Amino acid sequence: MKKKSILLMMTLILVLGSVLAACSTGGDSDGGSSSNGEKVLRLTDTSDITTADPALATDAVAFNLIANTMEGLYRLDKDGQAVPAMAAGEPELNEDETVYTFTLRDAEWSNGEPVTANDFVYAWQRAVDPETGSQYAYIMNTIKNAEAINAGDLPKEDLGVQAIDEKTLEVTLERPDPSFISLTSFGTFTPINETFATEQGENFATNVDNLLYNGPFTWSEWNREQGYVLTKNDTYWDNANVALDKVDVRVVKETSTVVNLYEAGEVDYAGLASEQVAAFQDSEDFNTGLRSAVGYFKFNHEDEVFADVNARKAVARAVDPAGIIDQLLNNGSIATTSFIPKDFIKYEDGTDYTEGLQYFETNTDEAASLWEEATGGEEMTIELLSFDSEVSKQISEYMKDQIETNLPGVTVTIAQQPFNNKLEREASGDYQMSFALWGPDYQDPLTNLGIFTSNNGQNDINYSSADYDRLIDEASAETSIDARYDKFKEAEQLLIEQDQAIMPIYQAGVAYLIRPNVENFNRQLFGADYQYKYVDIN
Repeated sequence: MKKKSILLMMTLILVLGSVLAACSTGGDSDGGSSSNGEKVLRLTDTSDITTADPALATDAVAFNLIANTMEGLYRLDKDGQAVPAMAAGEPELNEDETVYTFTLRDAEWSNGEPVTANDFVYAWQRAVDPETGSQYAYIMNTIKNAEAINAGDLPKEDLGVQAIDEKTLEVTLERPDPSFISLTSFGTFTPINETFATEQGENFATNVDNLLYNGPFTWSEWNREQGYVLTKNDTYWDNANVALDKVDVRVVKETSTVVNLYEAGEVDYAGLASEQVAAFQDSEDFNTGLRSAVGYFKFNHEDEVFADVNARKAVARAVDPAGIIDQLLNNGSIATTSFIPKDFIKYEDGTDYTEGLQYFETNTDEAASLWEEATGGEEMTIELLSFDSEVSKQISEYMKDQIETNLPGVTVTIAQQPFNNKLEREASGDYQMSFALWGPDYQDPLTNLGIFTSNNGQNDINYSSADYDRLIDEASAETSIDARYDKFKEAEQLLIEQDQAIMPIYQAGVAYLIRPNVENFNRQLFGADYQYKYVDIN
């Protein structure tokens, strides 16, 4: 998912970005419920909605909206396990596990029309159609012919998905894929009502009235750059098990304001920055956790400076991650050189995928030598692209100081950009280095490592390696879990240790305040950050 920045991508910036306004937790309000007895979850985010179109979404804000207003064949439960949603139960599989036959449950769109198998066929064909321009089309590549269709070599009608009848959906894969069920919980795989979308034309999904919903909530209000409201969906098939009446999200870019709002009893959740932790850690509202998002620095491989592998390696060795982890974040984040998060992928014997991985280390002498080799010691200025949140500014300034101190003749300028602007600059290749965050979309190493293959729509670092592409293909074809993960490790070693295509630096932790009466407000391991369906306020 793009910059959950997690990327993909992000809502994570909210968690990292609040600034201390007062030292005591305040107010007598437990929060949550409004005066008329409604259960209203009140949140903030640093970024506004970018899109609600499942085929065009690339970031955490968009996918969080889609996950809570739309529903695919499967959805993640409150423990992060994929469970049947629009699917009435487990699918039937053929002998070689390449053909899945799903029976759909009785469910309605928010206009009362039934959700049908054709809604999935239409949405999935639309996502892989090159005319749609979906950056996430690659996530469909496990489905037969998806990659060839997106490349323009086959018509979209050749996609391996068909409606046998209104309630029966048949999906044919290129090869067995143990992650496929998990994949169907992701936003790109949600259905779209073809008749409604066609009627809307270019206006489809551009506002609350230009979209139909089949999930727990409807998107009912939107004030651009101010906030939005989700309202319980009365036509949702599992409506009886949705406790919240509304989710009210304010866009708050000034991080100090978030804690002010929390202490005033106006919001139910507030992320804490490092300087806040000591002040709030004894509060009953205080919590910490380790996320599955990875903070990293990307290099534009088409840039004159960073086309040289030694320049990329020099920067990676010039920066001590301890300053970011211990001083700027101080929220349980941990240093990493892997792009796969800890506690996310396990071998069959329970061994963590990341155990023992160390692709590079801080070494200022080696960094200076590599930089000299790459640039000939020429004085130069490098631009570092970043988000416009306060914590991103702090991280970027730390990077600037480390690079300027340890790489001779370098001056770093920082370009802080609003969320959308930053994504646009990355997509167009208008950057040299960029601070980014990425969170996994489904539970497999491919969700993180696949984005760096040569033709991937998310590959905005412009990295291209035939050997890397081959290793990712070989890993994807493995059905043995251990052999699959070993092959992905081989690919990641090439990506990071050998080519230094990116510079992973930390796995995000989170320190936050949450009202004690808010239940099951859990961050998901992958996919959308939150599932409001399971949240209750008591």
